[in-house]
Amino acid sequence: MPRQSIGPVGQLPDGTVNPISPALRAGDFVFISGLMPKGSDGQIATSGIADQTKVVMERLRTVLTLADCAFEDVVKCTVWITDAKNFKAFNSVYETYFTGPPPARSAVRCDLLLEGALLELEALCYKPVLTN
Repeated sequence: MPRQSIGPVGQLPDGTVNPISPALRAGDFVFISGLMPKGSDGQIATSGIADQTKVVMERLRTVLTLADCAFEDVVKCTVWITDAKNFKAFNSVYETYFTGPPPARSAVRCDLLLEGALLELEALCYKPVLTN
């Protein structure tokens, strides 16, 4: 099965290359790499969990668009969150991005690699390749 990289290779907040594809299509599935709450300047948003969740979900929207997918195509998310007390506020924002049944999801409380990040989210989409 051929694999197709989607989007430009990432960068860390200090400007160095982060050797990951934003997304990778493998057949009918699109795997979206972990998204951190980085603004357009590449820096971690310094606001609270609700604003950081909005940043992550809008970044997800951008990658979904690049992959010719939509939120309706997301079948599984994994979220890492630094403080379990933030989970309710995270959910309040997260749920607004999905209509119908929400995707399956796993959530883990942990430390994150980038200072100031309160969450990271990755997604798996099912979007069959159209053949003529």
